[in-house]
Amino acid sequence: MVKAHDPDLLVLDVMMPRVDGHEVAKRLKADVMWSRTPILMLTALAGIDDQVHGLEAGADSYMAKPFDLREMGARVKALIRSARRERDRNPTTNLPGSRAIDEEIEGALKSGKPTMVVHVDIVNFDSYADTIGIARSEDTVRSVGQWLLESARAVSGGGAFVGHVGGSDFLAVLSPEHAEGFVQSAENAFDAKRSTFPGETSALALVAAIVNTEGLTLKDGADELGRRLGKAMKLAKAVGKTNHVVWKPS
Repeated sequence: MVKAHDPDLLVLDVMMPRVDGHEVAKRLKADVMWSRTPILMLTALAGIDDQVHGLEAGADSYMAKPFDLREMGARVKALIRSARRERDRNPTTNLPGSRAIDEEIEGALKSGKPTMVVHVDIVNFDSYADTIGIARSEDTVRSVGQWLLESARAVSGGGAFVGHVGGSDFLAVLSPEHAEGFVQSAENAFDAKRSTFPGETSALALVAAIVNTEGLTLKDGADELGRRLGKAMKLAKAVGKTNHVVWKPS
């Protein structure tokens, strides 16, 4: 049944015919395809030992009967929300991935408030990765992701978003007064610590494109935002060294 429906969440009763809920949970958590599917366990057994048994079997949350339907609904939503966030994290940097980035941009466009979107990339990263190998190049990406996150937190007081698109591409969403400070901090960290990366790093450069969402609407704003980011990034990469470009109407 699980394979046929690919559920976002499973609600299991401990006492089920043929196979009990504990055994079902164990089997699912042992399967790589379903190990991240959240499980809410229901049971009339309300003792601490029973709850521990259920959680150790693989349940992500546990509710004793009788239960309030409102609480159950809230737990279901929370478990699904948490699972989706976890699935969307980039495995290299543990930063939010593409879905979270899209949602963040959509939220910024929907709010109508001026917001700066920053695309960050490492010039010549592909040839660098080919030379030193995937594992070592991922160490470099992981370090850059950490510096970007630290820079965003430092300038915004924790109110900025940093996501990892994939490869050496990152995207940040900040308020207008913090964007250039964030980029400059990241640029300084990159140039200061580039020598600590494995392999030959002289050809690497951190480049960024900065675009203000002001005037963009939810209807077609994402496409126009992508166009502006692409244009600014092309100009930044043409410089050949660490720098950033702020998009301005031509």
